[in-house]
Amino acid sequence: MLPTLPATRNGITFTAAGDGMVHAKGTATDWATILVTQDLPAGEYTLEHTLADGVGPFCELKSTDGRIDLFSHGTVKATIPAGDYKMLVSVSPGKTVDATITPILRKLN
Repeated sequence: MLPTLPATRNGITFTAAGDGMVHAKGTATDWATILVTQDLPAGEYTLEHTLADGVGPFCELKSTDGRIDLFSHGTVKATIPAGDYKMLVSVSPGKTVDATITPILRKLN
């Protein structure tokens, strides 16, 4: 599930690139983030991403209460309680990007 795209945030234009991929292009003047909130059941999950080209964007899964915050640098595995979570694709301030990222959240059990 992706947010409504295209969207421009703080100098970065995010566009849908098909098959769940997001293309990010531009120079971030501040944190550039798109997100979607989703209700997830309790369980063990992995969070990762693939980059088709370029470097810079990353994915994050955050609980709406701020207690859980997972980043997709490599594969991250965690057991989380049921609840509302924000899935984000972000580019850090000052970063110039022209990259396609695929956020991947898998429920293991």
